[in-house]
Amino acid sequence: MAKDYILRELEKISLVMARLAGLKEEAKPDEFIKLADTMLQDEFDIKLDELLDLSIADFEQFLTEGGYKSDKLDALAQLLYMYAEPFTPSPETLLTLQKILLIFEWMEKKHHSSSFQNISKQNIIYQFLQTNYE
Repeated sequence: MAKDYILRELEKISLVMARLAGLKEEAKPDEFIKLADTMLQDEFDIKLDELLDLSIADFEQFLTEGGYKSDKLDALAQLLYMYAEPFTPSPETLLTLQKILLIFEWMEKKHHSSSFQNISKQNIIYQFLQTNYE
């Protein structure tokens, strides 16, 4: 029973993420933000602009208090990554990328979860940060 629920939740999140990716590709930022807000409100009880405005310390507290499982953390990281693409040097981008790296770190340390896709994204982020902020 619990396994079915978890699978349904994963499927729901996967469908939303695929739709978000499609909206991003079609260059429909308003629709992307609207769908992201809905997903974030349903899954994390927060809106995109509120999430983006959190400091790193507040974001870490948000993650701690939420006690989110690895799959939800991964969805959050993917959403933020999609939102930040294409990366352009700005304070908002820097803060968003730091949050993504924090999520990946949490997934590795607290859930012993990692993927080649996430490692690749980490490397892209590190390269962007090195090129633009060092």
